[in-house]
Amino acid sequence: MTLRAGLLLMLAAVIVTPALAAECIPVRVGYMDQNRPPYWLGEGDKVPDPPGAAVDLIRDAVLGAGFGCTPIWVRLPAARLKVALANGDIDLAPVGELSFYPAEIALPRDKAGNIDLKRALHNQVLVLVRSKDHLPAGTNPMQYFKGKTLGIPMGNSYAPRLREAGLTLDEGARDLDRNIEKLRLGRVDGVVVAAVAPAHLKQTLDKYKGSIEQLPQPLLNIRLWLAFNDSFYHAHPRQSEALWTWLDKNRGRLGYVMQRYTKD
Repeated sequence: MTLRAGLLLMLAAVIVTPALAAECIPVRVGYMDQNRPPYWLGEGDKVPDPPGAAVDLIRDAVLGAGFGCTPIWVRLPAARLKVALANGDIDLAPVGELSFYPAEIALPRDKAGNIDLKRALHNQVLVLVRSKDHLPAGTNPMQYFKGKTLGIPMGNSYAPRLREAGLTLDEGARDLDRNIEKLRLGRVDGVVVAAVAPAHLKQTLDKYKGSIEQLPQPLLNIRLWLAFNDSFYHAHPRQSEALWTWLDKNRGRLGYVMQRYTKD
Protein backbone atom coordinates (compact mmCIF):
# COMPACT_ATOMS: atom_id res chain seq x y z
CA MET A 1 0.00 0.00 0.00
CA THR A 2 2.84 2.38 0.81
CA LEU A 3 4.53 1.79 -2.59
CA ARG A 4 1.24 2.31 -4.42
CA ALA A 5 0.54 5.51 -2.49
CA GLY A 6 3.99 6.78 -3.37
CA LEU A 7 3.49 6.07 -7.06
CA LEU A 8 0.12 7.82 -7.03
CA LEU A 9 1.67 10.84 -5.34
CA MET A 10 4.43 11.02 -7.96
CA LEU A 11 1.86 10.75 -10.76
CA ALA A 12 -0.20 13.54 -9.23
CA ALA A 13 2.90 15.73 -9.05
CA VAL A 14 3.63 15.15 -12.75
CA ILE A 15 0.08 16.16 -13.65
CA VAL A 16 -0.13 19.20 -11.38
CA THR A 17 3.36 20.64 -11.85
CA PRO A 18 2.82 22.14 -15.37
CA ALA A 19 -0.21 24.08 -14.15
CA LEU A 20 1.62 25.32 -11.09
CA ALA A 21 4.63 26.28 -13.18
CA ALA A 22 2.59 28.43 -15.59
CA GLU A 23 4.62 31.60 -16.04
CA CYS A 24 3.30 34.85 -14.60
CA ILE A 25 5.18 37.93 -15.73
CA PRO A 26 3.86 40.96 -13.80
CA VAL A 27 3.12 43.92 -16.08
CA ARG A 28 2.66 47.36 -14.54
CA VAL A 29 0.32 49.18 -16.89
CA GLY A 30 0.10 52.95 -16.57
CA TYR A 31 -2.90 54.93 -17.73
CA MET A 32 -4.40 58.34 -17.05
CA ASP A 33 -6.05 59.15 -13.72
CA GLN A 34 -8.82 61.15 -15.39
CA ASN A 35 -12.41 60.22 -16.20
CA ARG A 36 -12.68 59.87 -19.99
CA PRO A 37 -15.76 57.72 -20.55
CA PRO A 38 -16.24 55.19 -21.95
CA TYR A 39 -12.53 54.38 -22.30
CA TRP A 40 -11.05 55.36 -18.92
CA LEU A 41 -13.39 55.65 -15.93
CA GLY A 42 -12.91 57.13 -12.48
CA GLU A 43 -10.67 59.78 -10.95
CA GLY A 44 -7.42 59.51 -9.03
CA ASP A 45 -5.36 56.41 -8.34
CA LYS A 46 -8.26 54.03 -7.59
CA VAL A 47 -9.38 51.63 -10.34
CA PRO A 48 -13.18 51.43 -10.44
CA ASP A 49 -15.30 48.46 -11.47
CA PRO A 50 -15.91 48.56 -14.36
CA PRO A 51 -12.68 50.41 -15.18
CA GLY A 52 -13.40 51.49 -18.78
CA ALA A 53 -13.40 49.91 -22.22
CA ALA A 54 -9.74 50.73 -22.98
CA VAL A 55 -8.65 49.20 -19.67
CA ASP A 56 -10.59 46.05 -20.50
CA LEU A 57 -8.93 45.92 -23.92
CA ILE A 58 -5.42 46.25 -22.45
CA ARG A 59 -6.17 43.51 -19.92
CA ASP A 60 -7.33 41.20 -22.72
CA ALA A 61 -4.19 42.02 -24.73
CA VAL A 62 -1.83 41.30 -21.82
CA LEU A 63 -3.52 37.97 -21.11
CA GLY A 64 -3.75 37.11 -24.81
CA ALA A 65 -0.03 37.79 -25.27
CA GLY A 66 0.96 35.14 -22.73
CA PHE A 67 2.16 37.25 -19.81
CA GLY A 68 0.18 34.84 -17.67
CA CYS A 69 -1.39 37.16 -15.10
CA THR A 70 -3.68 40.14 -14.83
CA PRO A 71 -1.94 43.53 -15.22
CA ILE A 72 -1.04 45.70 -12.25
CA TRP A 73 -2.80 49.01 -12.88
CA VAL A 74 -1.02 52.29 -12.14
CA ARG A 75 -3.06 55.46 -12.61
CA LEU A 76 -1.02 58.61 -13.20
CA PRO A 77 -1.56 62.16 -14.45
CA ALA A 78 -1.48 62.08 -18.25
CA ALA A 79 1.59 64.32 -18.41
CA ARG A 80 3.61 61.88 -16.26
CA LEU A 81 2.93 58.69 -18.21
CA LYS A 82 5.71 59.06 -20.79
CA VAL A 83 8.30 59.95 -18.14
CA ALA A 84 7.23 57.07 -15.88
CA LEU A 85 7.46 54.65 -18.82
CA ALA A 86 10.93 55.86 -19.85
CA ASN A 87 12.14 55.66 -16.23
CA GLY A 88 10.86 52.11 -15.78
CA ASP A 89 8.35 53.05 -13.07
CA ILE A 90 5.76 51.30 -15.26
CA ASP A 91 6.22 48.64 -17.95
CA LEU A 92 3.47 49.45 -20.46
CA ALA A 93 1.38 52.52 -21.32
CA PRO A 94 -0.59 54.07 -24.18
CA VAL A 95 1.59 56.51 -26.14
CA GLY A 96 0.30 58.83 -28.84
CA GLU A 97 2.07 60.21 -31.91
CA LEU A 98 5.07 62.31 -30.89
CA SER A 99 7.78 64.10 -32.83
CA PHE A 100 10.37 62.37 -30.63
CA TYR A 101 10.34 59.09 -28.71
CA PRO A 102 12.89 58.52 -25.93
CA ALA A 103 15.22 55.57 -26.50
CA GLU A 104 13.90 54.07 -23.25
CA ILE A 105 10.47 53.49 -24.84
CA ALA A 106 9.94 50.48 -27.14
CA LEU A 107 7.37 50.68 -29.95
CA PRO A 108 6.44 48.03 -32.53
CA ARG A 109 8.75 48.12 -35.56
CA ASP A 110 8.32 46.93 -39.12
CA LYS A 111 10.90 44.92 -41.09
CA ALA A 112 12.70 48.12 -42.08
CA GLY A 113 13.04 49.18 -38.44
CA ASN A 114 10.48 51.98 -38.68
CA ILE A 115 7.60 52.41 -36.23
CA ASP A 116 4.92 49.98 -37.40
CA LEU A 117 1.85 52.03 -38.34
CA LYS A 118 -0.18 48.86 -38.91
CA ARG A 119 0.13 47.84 -35.28
CA ALA A 120 -1.26 51.13 -33.97
CA LEU A 121 -4.69 51.83 -32.54
CA HIS A 122 -6.58 54.44 -34.53
CA ASN A 123 -8.64 57.23 -33.00
CA GLN A 124 -10.52 60.25 -34.26
CA VAL A 125 -10.39 63.65 -32.61
CA LEU A 126 -13.90 65.11 -32.72
CA VAL A 127 -15.42 68.45 -31.71
CA LEU A 128 -18.48 69.04 -29.55
CA VAL A 129 -20.45 72.26 -29.99
CA ARG A 130 -23.60 73.92 -28.67
CA SER A 131 -26.71 72.90 -30.58
CA LYS A 132 -28.03 76.46 -30.36
CA ASP A 133 -25.09 77.65 -32.51
CA HIS A 134 -26.64 75.75 -35.47
CA LEU A 135 -23.37 74.85 -37.17
CA PRO A 136 -23.96 73.13 -40.54
CA ALA A 137 -23.30 69.40 -40.65
CA GLY A 138 -20.68 69.99 -43.33
CA THR A 139 -18.59 72.34 -41.15
CA ASN A 140 -14.85 71.74 -41.52
CA PRO A 141 -13.70 72.03 -37.88
CA MET A 142 -10.04 72.64 -38.72
CA GLN A 143 -11.01 75.73 -40.71
CA TYR A 144 -13.96 76.92 -38.62
CA PHE A 145 -12.15 76.98 -35.27
CA LYS A 146 -9.13 78.99 -36.39
CA GLY A 147 -9.45 82.26 -34.49
CA LYS A 148 -11.70 80.60 -31.90
CA THR A 149 -10.93 78.67 -28.71
CA LEU A 150 -11.24 74.93 -28.23
CA GLY A 151 -11.42 73.35 -24.80
CA ILE A 152 -9.29 70.22 -24.40
CA PRO A 153 -8.63 68.10 -21.30
CA MET A 154 -5.11 68.71 -20.00
CA GLY A 155 -2.28 66.36 -20.90
CA ASN A 156 -3.39 65.20 -24.36
CA SER A 157 -0.54 64.03 -26.59
CA TYR A 158 -2.17 65.46 -29.71
CA ALA A 159 -2.45 69.02 -28.34
CA PRO A 160 0.88 70.09 -29.95
CA ARG A 161 -0.37 68.94 -33.37
CA LEU A 162 -3.49 71.07 -33.00
CA ARG A 163 -1.44 74.11 -32.02
CA GLU A 164 0.89 73.53 -34.98
CA ALA A 165 -2.23 73.57 -37.18
CA GLY A 166 -2.99 77.09 -35.91
CA LEU A 167 -5.70 76.32 -33.36
CA THR A 168 -6.05 78.04 -29.98
CA LEU A 169 -6.49 75.60 -27.10
CA ASP A 170 -7.70 76.02 -23.53
CA GLU A 171 -6.21 73.19 -21.45
CA GLY A 172 -7.40 74.51 -18.10
CA ALA A 173 -10.01 71.80 -17.43
CA ARG A 174 -9.12 68.34 -16.18
CA ASP A 175 -11.77 66.27 -17.94
CA LEU A 176 -14.49 66.23 -20.58
CA ASP A 177 -17.37 67.13 -18.27
CA ARG A 178 -15.61 70.27 -17.05
CA ASN A 179 -14.85 71.26 -20.63
CA ILE A 180 -18.46 70.78 -21.68
CA GLU A 181 -19.50 73.01 -18.78
CA LYS A 182 -17.15 75.69 -20.15
CA LEU A 183 -18.79 75.25 -23.54
CA ARG A 184 -22.28 75.64 -22.08
CA LEU A 185 -21.18 78.84 -20.33
CA GLY A 186 -19.63 80.22 -23.54
CA ARG A 187 -16.06 80.25 -22.24
CA VAL A 188 -14.90 78.11 -25.18
CA ASP A 189 -16.33 77.71 -28.68
CA GLY A 190 -15.99 73.95 -28.90
CA VAL A 191 -14.65 70.96 -27.00
CA VAL A 192 -12.13 68.44 -28.33
CA VAL A 193 -12.64 64.77 -27.54
CA ALA A 194 -11.03 61.58 -28.87
CA ALA A 195 -13.18 58.59 -29.80
CA VAL A 196 -12.53 55.35 -31.62
CA ALA A 197 -15.98 55.69 -33.19
CA PRO A 198 -18.35 58.68 -33.12
CA ALA A 199 -21.15 56.46 -31.80
CA HIS A 200 -19.15 55.88 -28.61
CA LEU A 201 -19.98 59.45 -27.53
CA LYS A 202 -23.73 58.87 -27.58
CA GLN A 203 -24.02 58.01 -23.88
CA THR A 204 -22.03 61.12 -22.92
CA LEU A 205 -24.12 63.39 -25.14
CA ASP A 206 -27.38 61.90 -23.90
CA LYS A 207 -26.71 63.52 -20.51
CA TYR A 208 -27.07 66.96 -22.08
CA LYS A 209 -30.49 66.28 -23.62
CA GLY A 210 -29.75 67.72 -27.04
CA SER A 211 -27.99 70.92 -25.93
CA ILE A 212 -24.56 69.59 -26.97
CA GLU A 213 -23.86 67.87 -30.28
CA GLN A 214 -20.92 66.45 -32.18
CA LEU A 215 -19.72 67.77 -35.53
CA PRO A 216 -19.75 64.90 -38.05
CA GLN A 217 -16.36 65.70 -39.62
CA PRO A 218 -13.32 64.73 -37.50
CA LEU A 219 -10.86 67.41 -36.53
CA LEU A 220 -7.91 65.01 -36.70
CA ASN A 221 -7.10 61.33 -37.16
CA ILE A 222 -4.53 60.06 -34.67
CA ARG A 223 -2.66 56.88 -33.81
CA LEU A 224 -1.98 55.39 -30.41
CA TRP A 225 0.42 52.60 -29.48
CA LEU A 226 0.80 50.44 -26.41
CA ALA A 227 4.48 51.05 -25.71
CA PHE A 228 6.82 49.13 -23.40
CA ASN A 229 9.68 50.31 -21.30
CA ASP A 230 12.69 49.31 -23.39
CA SER A 231 14.37 47.26 -20.65
CA PHE A 232 11.13 45.39 -19.97
CA TYR A 233 10.73 44.74 -23.71
CA HIS A 234 14.23 43.25 -24.01
CA ALA A 235 13.60 41.09 -20.94
CA HIS A 236 10.36 39.73 -22.45
CA PRO A 237 10.53 40.20 -26.25
CA ARG A 238 8.34 37.21 -27.16
CA GLN A 239 5.39 38.30 -25.03
CA SER A 240 5.83 41.98 -25.97
CA GLU A 241 5.75 41.24 -29.69
CA ALA A 242 2.80 38.89 -29.10
CA LEU A 243 0.87 41.74 -27.47
CA TRP A 244 1.35 44.01 -30.47
CA THR A 245 0.36 41.19 -32.82
CA TRP A 246 -2.70 40.42 -30.68
CA LEU A 247 -3.86 44.04 -30.93
CA ASP A 248 -3.38 44.00 -34.70
CA LYS A 249 -5.42 40.83 -35.07
CA ASN A 250 -8.16 41.92 -32.67
CA ARG A 251 -8.96 45.37 -34.01
CA GLY A 252 -12.68 44.80 -33.48
CA ARG A 253 -12.24 43.79 -29.85
CA LEU A 254 -12.87 47.28 -28.50
CA GLY A 255 -16.34 47.26 -30.06
CA TYR A 256 -17.04 44.03 -28.18
CA VAL A 257 -15.88 45.25 -24.77
CA MET A 258 -17.79 48.51 -25.34
CA GLN A 259 -21.01 46.54 -24.89
CA ARG A 260 -20.30 46.51 -21.16
CA TYR A 261 -20.58 50.29 -21.13
CA THR A 262 -23.62 50.72 -23.34
CA LYS A 263 -26.86 51.44 -21.53
CA ASP A 264 -30.16 50.43 -23.11
